[in-house]
Amino acid sequence: MSASVDRALIERLLQESLSFREIARQAGCSDWTVRSIARGSAGDARPMKRGASEVEGEPLSAVGWLIFAGIIAAIVGAIWLATRRVPPESDSMP
Repeated sequence: MSASVDRALIERLLQESLSFREIARQAGCSDWTVRSIARGSAGDARPMKRGASEVEGEPLSAVGWLIFAGIIAAIVGAIWLATRRVPPESDSMP
């Protein structure tokens, strides 16, 4: 059960130069609530976390491509190394 938060108190405390944690302590709420109210009062409508839909449209950066290529190279190298270590099967039976 969530308690109601005094938004007016939080907005007044945000005007002072207090940390979010200190404001949360004085208002009796979590610092995440204070952060959310601070973002809302600043006109920032973005959610606190990025959703999957926001990440899907972004192309990979150069670092992302290098990481992807490194993982593929490691997988191919592990398969190649595994095939070199296995002795070949011989058709002749003793």
